[in-house]
Amino acid sequence: MLPIIRSVLAIGMPAALLAVTTSAQATCYSIAGTTPRFIPAAFGNIASVPRNHVRIDFIGHGSFEIESPAGVRIVTDFNGYLRPSRLPQIVTMNTQSETHSTEFTDPAIKYVLKGWNPAGGVAKHNLRFKDVRVRNVPTNLQNWSGRISNDSSMFVFDVSDLCIVHLGNLRHVLTRDFVAQLGRVDIALVPIDGTYTMSYDELFDVLKMIKPALIIPMQFGSAGGAEEFVARARKLWPVRRHSESWIQLSFRDLPRQSEVMFLRGGF
Repeated sequence: MLPIIRSVLAIGMPAALLAVTTSAQATCYSIAGTTPRFIPAAFGNIASVPRNHVRIDFIGHGSFEIESPAGVRIVTDFNGYLRPSRLPQIVTMNTQSETHSTEFTDPAIKYVLKGWNPAGGVAKHNLRFKDVRVRNVPTNLQNWSGRISNDSSMFVFDVSDLCIVHLGNLRHVLTRDFVAQLGRVDIALVPIDGTYTMSYDELFDVLKMIKPALIIPMQFGSAGGAEEFVARARKLWPVRRHSESWIQLSFRDLPRQSEVMFLRGGF
């Protein structure tokens, strides 16, 4: 963990910053004691997303396409070279890196949400568009002579009463403040490189804190990295490989207990 990040975490999230993110929550808030009923998810080549469902396509590295019933398409970690088959209306970029962002986006993309603030300070997003809501939780905080800034964000997608969190390039464990800002987490898109972002121990600590029903890996790191993750994750959760690069599911389709699912192309 970077020393400067550790110092910010030690004092907790600034109150003003906490207010910004918590006020942005919609249905993605903590719910104690609720367990969704398990119904096998419908997987197939369906032209449109049914009501109360979401479709998640794995494009590569940290990029997923998330589609809502109203036809809103969001691409995470849009970098310009891992492209979806259709132009999205919203793109997110968790950090400033050629594999996670680009300065060259199609003007037809309505919203470009960066996980850092190019002008300095802390990135703040709270977007409502048709049937989706997108907000960020700033991470990797830095304190330069009393000025707080961040170089990455977790993005929270509220779609069809599902709370999907893209952890981005998170490089530290989460405090209670961070967990409170995330709220309820149904699906977590998580980096499993084990080195550049977090160690496996740190990642597993984060997952135990946010308790997602479905854990979808991304950012696999070096050769053999996925195998090591699987070997260790299996001691904590069921691990399975889906036959397609995409899934379509509703809140009721979530497993009763947390499980890891690799989309095809990921491992």
